[in-house]
Amino acid sequence: MGLPPAVAAAKKVPSLTIGDTELGGKHGDMAETSTHTPNPKRVAAGKRNRQLWQGHTAAGLERLRACAVRDRPWEHSTGPKTAAGKAKAAANGKKRQTGPKSVREIRAEAADLRGLLAEMRAACQTVCARR
Repeated sequence: MGLPPAVAAAKKVPSLTIGDTELGGKHGDMAETSTHTPNPKRVAAGKRNRQLWQGHTAAGLERLRACAVRDRPWEHSTGPKTAAGKAKAAANGKKRQTGPKSVREIRAEAADLRGLLAEMRAACQTVCARR
């Protein structure tokens, strides 16, 4: 038995579509439609705290380094498992991309074109050598 339509509509999660993959998320495109106004006192406190912080001490960095070596977090990170999660992770780099294609995509296309050009040259040399 399904939920009543009003409850189902309230539980609907906004989604983000990239290419032909739909990515669901609890935040979705909320940034554009949000009417939240930050509390000025909290903003001022955050600015003060950022100005006061002088960075990690040598001992603090050593503690962080020792914890990282002991816990080895890189061995436990597995990444996304579902197809939607993998698509969302792949789309992460596209957020700050300046053009429609990334530099990596452009380089891959250029390499393909260079390969095609080399094949065409070889074919032309073969045909010209037969004459």
